[in-house]
Amino acid sequence: MAAFHQTTGITPLCLDTEEDVATLERLLMTPFEQVYKLSPDGKTYVEPYLLLGTPESSWDSLDALLARQDPEAEKKREAHAHLQRNPNDKALQKVFKHYSDNSSKFKKIRDIFGEHGRYHPNQLIGKRCLPEQGLCQMEAMYKLACKISDLQCLQNNGKLMMDPFDFIRWRVIKKAASLLVMPGDTPKPFLRSIVYRLGDDCNDIKGKIYEDSVMRQAALLSARERNLLNSYGPRKKFIKGGGRQTHLPFRRVIRNVQARRPRLLSGDVNNGTSEASRQVEGQQARPNAVPPIYTGINDYRARQQQRLQAQRRENDK
Repeated sequence: MAAFHQTTGITPLCLDTEEDVATLERLLMTPFEQVYKLSPDGKTYVEPYLLLGTPESSWDSLDALLARQDPEAEKKREAHAHLQRNPNDKALQKVFKHYSDNSSKFKKIRDIFGEHGRYHPNQLIGKRCLPEQGLCQMEAMYKLACKISDLQCLQNNGKLMMDPFDFIRWRVIKKAASLLVMPGDTPKPFLRSIVYRLGDDCNDIKGKIYEDSVMRQAALLSARERNLLNSYGPRKKFIKGGGRQTHLPFRRVIRNVQARRPRLLSGDVNNGTSEASRQVEGQQARPNAVPPIYTGINDYRARQQQRLQAQRRENDK
């Protein structure tokens, strides 16, 4: 096991072994053509700019969301002016922080999805799999924008071969396919949760199932490239009137971090180009195709049931 850093209490990449680091590096260098392939009928090739059909009328508008940036910035300026007149007012502090956070999020969103951007959030996955409102909401787009920005750093440094958006799509499709229970199911009910949690590492058991250890480690690698890895260390407590608490026993920090330390999970690494993942993405292009059968125990049971039904039909003839 890698040694802990004496200051942050975490390993350089929060990975257990050099083998894990090498595995992550191989995954990041996966070429587009290895993941997004033509089906035998030649109809389900996934292109990075795929429009996935005409937009649904129920989808929120990307232009409308981007148009909110200037009004939000104006509200931030107004809140700041009020706070300067009453600097100790906690309610005003809260309002100013809210608009400051929103302004920062809108700026990040515009950097990635703005007028000259290459990406659209509703191109993340097949149309059939998107939530009713699509993904053009501030929080969902901010999460995506941050993930894309992390991966752009790796791409610029030659550590990521695939386009960042395509890499994220791969991880989203793979995670969605792993959570589907029955053939013909779609990830529409929980797709937004995958977008929110994909690169997280938390103690929330319900949210844990949506996390992807590869995306998490890619974010950590990107943070290391930008000298921001310390922000992923253990949170230090604050003492009222005394600033940060720095005298916690070092062994206690190690124990806490080790319990939550993320690893590359075999389920996230293996079967990265599975047929199940491609079928999730390809359903929109093949609306009349046979419902997809997904890997794992559900795949086994579904195939068993199909065989039994086929045998019954043969016996009935």
